[in-house]
Amino acid sequence: MKITNKFLSLLLIFSLFVGVTGFIPQVKAVGQDDDEAYLEDSSVTIEEDNESDAYEELEELLGVDEDSVGISSSNKGPVITAFMNKDMGGGNGYPVGGGGIGKVRPTPKPKPKSTSKPSLPAKGFKSGRDGEKYLNKIVNGIGHKTFDKVRVYDHKKKKWVQERRIVDAYNPKTDTAHESKVGYANLSNFIRKQIDKDVQLRKTNRVKNLKWHFFKSESTGRIGASKPLLKYLKDKKIPYQIHEK
Repeated sequence: MKITNKFLSLLLIFSLFVGVTGFIPQVKAVGQDDDEAYLEDSSVTIEEDNESDAYEELEELLGVDEDSVGISSSNKGPVITAFMNKDMGGGNGYPVGGGGIGKVRPTPKPKPKSTSKPSLPAKGFKSGRDGEKYLNKIVNGIGHKTFDKVRVYDHKKKKWVQERRIVDAYNPKTDTAHESKVGYANLSNFIRKQIDKDVQLRKTNRVKNLKWHFFKSESTGRIGASKPLLKYLKDKKIPYQIHEK
């Protein structure tokens, strides 16, 4: 094909126009009704015995923290619904690390660690996140540690699955994964899987030691775990501690 000077001139003008204006063809805007329908389609609902477990399950499945979701109560217990952006959300086919409906916040600068051990609040912790922060301080943890592709059996789905495991406090010096539970915990399918994942991590030498911790909830005033849960931990040779004054 013969390329004329006129064609080259038009091409140059168009390229300059794109560079100056930043023009990019736009996709047709989604109407309000369509947008609401999209949010419903991309939402995830999780039911657990308590708020702390529900947030943890959501975090492990989708990689979303509790600041990015909303929570509501029902007769069946805490129900969490997260609206995920398919381009930024985590888990279930979404890239890990973004999502939710919260604003993007800059990464805070690490605060200098205090050498003194914090005191246990008499009324308990307001949230599961508060319990995790306290636990990291008393076990010299560096925060969450994520392990991908941990193979466990899902008793609800009745099949083997590969899921991520996010431990609440990890101490690299002792290679110990610590789990925090605020309030009274039962042996739900999710918690059973957490225990089984921890056992798998230890079995495959991804961590050396494990320990579970139970703290009092300020909102419910309860602490500890059911007999089946404590027995399951004992059977799996996972030490635990109920933090009472």
